[in-house]
This record gives sequence, structure tokens and C-alpha cells, in this order.
Amino acid sequence: MVIIFKRLCPAPVVLLALLAYNAAVMDRRKKFLLFDIDGTLLHSGGAGRRALGAALCEAGVAAEVVEAISLAGKTDRRIVLAALRDSGHHPAALPGLMADVLESYLVHLAANLEERPARPYALVRELLAAVRERADMEPGLLTGNIPAGARLKLESARLGDHFSWGVYGDHSEERSDLAREALRRLQAGNGGVHPRDVFVIGDTCADIACGRAIGAVTIAVTSGFEPAAELAAAAPDHLVPGFRQLFDLWDLPLPRLNS
Repeated sequence: MVIIFKRLCPAPVVLLALLAYNAAVMDRRKKFLLFDIDGTLLHSGGAGRRALGAALCEAGVAAEVVEAISLAGKTDRRIVLAALRDSGHHPAALPGLMADVLESYLVHLAANLEERPARPYALVRELLAAVRERADMEPGLLTGNIPAGARLKLESARLGDHFSWGVYGDHSEERSDLAREALRRLQAGNGGVHPRDVFVIGDTCADIACGRAIGAVTIAVTSGFEPAAELAAAAPDHLVPGFRQLFDLWDLPLPRLNS
């Protein structure tokens, strides 16, 4: 069919037609949207930091070590192990101590969220609801949270029903490993998935880096933990101030907002 078309049309016209056809095919392919949680979907008001700090202090980690911890873009496993190592614990004791810390963390996190629930960012619920109506889109989680911690935060913000699967911080200390595992699962379960049909949405440079590690489309949201200038320097495919712009990016109907 292309040969017949080439006989009838000049070469530039053929090229433009083929490019348009390829773009249309790519638009019809299923998109997989992998969301970070903290600073992207919701704000927990520091509930996670307070819970983790309390659990680490119970394990003998000095208060100044806890205060110096940076949580942005890191997995729970990496944060806890680094704090325990910096406190001088013997390497052989680390697995048991980490399990104890994470168990205590969940207890404190549940109490903190009960006292002050997490809140979703503007238009998050509306966007996830719109995605749910699309057969050619599938949301998932790509988060450094351990699974139980992720569930507590999402349920607190009333977002849990939107996600049926994810890759969590219990898989690896390294965030890029989480992205590789997500892509592996998608390709195994969907008969092959092109990396550019995967979107990694987060609020830190670590989110951008892990998305780039698998060749995904990276979207950085500036409403979270890291300054917009730092995110821009990390060169994501899209830099957006909030979820409003994602409706346009994915051709989703913008909800009617109360005036």
C-alpha cells in the first residue's frame, strides 16, 4: 500500500503521511502511568518523617543523625540502613534491626495519620478517576515506601482504590532498581511494552533519574519536595507545576471546577 502511495505522491508528502501514521499508532498504544506517592500524589504533613524518626530513635539512632536524614527520592530501606550504619551498628545486626525499625515505623505512621490525615494535591483524585475510565491507560505505583506504609498513606488520602499494583521500596535500596522491576513486570504481563509508553511521575531528581534509567517519559511535578530549578536542571521530559497540565498531556477531560 505504501508503494502505491509513493507512485501517486511526492516523497515529502509520503514522509509526512508516514510520520502522521506512526504518531497515530503511538497515541493508540496503552500508556502505563507510574506515580510516586509523597510530594506527588499527596502530602502527609510530615507524618512519615516523624514516624521514621521515632522508630529510629527507639533503635538507638542519635537524634542528630535522625535530623540530618534526607528522605527525598529515597527508598525506606535505604534511609533506615544508612541511619543504622551511621550509628555504628554491626553489619550482621542490620537486617534484624531494619525489620524492627520498619515495624515500629508503621505503628507510628498509622497513629500520625489517624491524628492528621494525608491530603491529596489538587486535581489528583480527578485525574486518577479520569484515567480509570480509559481502557488505554493503566496507573501504578513506583515508590520508595514499603507496601504497608504506602497503603496507609493512600488510604488516609482516600486514593487507595485507584491502584491495583506497584513496585515498592522493599524491592531494593536503589530507586532505579524499582523502575527496572516495574518495566520487567509490564513487559512480561502485556506482551511487550515500549519504554516510551511508560510515564514516571514524581517530584524529585531521583524520580527523573529512575525513569530515565528505563527510557521512560519522565514527568516532574514542582509541588513536592525539591525546588523547581533543581528539577529543571535534571531535564525531565515534562516539568509541570501540578496535575492540571497532565489532563492536557494525556488528553483527559478536565473536570468542571466550582467557581
